[in-house]
Amino acid sequence: MPQTKLEIDPRNAAATKAWFGVVRAYNLCDATLATRLAPLGLKVGEHEVLANLSLAPGMTQQALATRCFVAKSGISMLLTRMEERGWLRREADDRDLRAKRLYLTSSGSVLALQSMAIQDEIVAAMMLPLSLQEMAAMAEQSARVSDALERLSRT
Repeated sequence: MPQTKLEIDPRNAAATKAWFGVVRAYNLCDATLATRLAPLGLKVGEHEVLANLSLAPGMTQQALATRCFVAKSGISMLLTRMEERGWLRREADDRDLRAKRLYLTSSGSVLALQSMAIQDEIVAAMMLPLSLQEMAAMAEQSARVSDALERLSRT
């Protein structure tokens, strides 16, 4: 019986190659960030919480979970550990007694600045090979891909 040659759609092959490139870059970025945060005693998830609360103090746990791309229940234990370490505090919301607002403590703010500086160094090194135009194109393409994925997740 003659063997049939496997037909490979060039668009699918290109899409897979691009996808692997994004996944590899993300994994390398995540691993580098984890390694650089370790001397501060921080994990990447803790850094995300610190950075988000530094940029938007007073957000709710739900809003923070959305920004960090995790379920509200998934972030609850992380916030409890961070609160026990003295990095953040929860305050009752004046308008919604069920909600708690999240704020960094002074030590949490110091850690946030340190971890955000590490992130900035990594992002700068990561983007060094690209021109301003290439970075703008990457941002625009990433936004289009994200939009397509958001539409897909709603179907």
